[in-house]
Amino acid sequence: MASNIVMTRVDARLVHGQVATRWTKVTNAKAIAVVDDKTAKDEFLTEILYMASPVGVKVTVYTEEQAVEIWKGDGFGEQNTILLFQNVDTAKRCFDAGINYESINIGQVPKAPGRRRANNTVQLSDDELEELIDLDKHGVRVYFHPTPEDLLTTLDTVVKRLKG
Repeated sequence: MASNIVMTRVDARLVHGQVATRWTKVTNAKAIAVVDDKTAKDEFLTEILYMASPVGVKVTVYTEEQAVEIWKGDGFGEQNTILLFQNVDTAKRCFDAGINYESINIGQVPKAPGRRRANNTVQLSDDELEELIDLDKHGVRVYFHPTPEDLLTTLDTVVKRLKG
């Protein structure tokens, strides 16, 4: 497989300022693979993501099923690629289906009922926290890093904060 995933990230906003300008530069990414069923099935949302991509960076939007098939084929290709999920659930399902990323940056998960503050940009439910703990148990480095300039927070720190 020829995959060159330079970052796997969860960000509810998908392609936006931090991903489009800062993370693509830091990782030298030439492609962003967005994996989200709802977005992939919505031409308008997909078009917005294409327009948000920086010059020289190709954005492709996949359903979960399409992403798993692409991964089994050429792993999203040889170019430096950011693999981007809208939420923790999708990232975990895709990992379980065979997209075996080595690390995952939890960048932005919005406030919602049942979620608690993990850091300044991430709110997690108990189920989402357990999914991240399970990824960690499977050898995935889980970390929280909103922007390249922010301090990186480890999963252990977040578990201590949320589980006491």
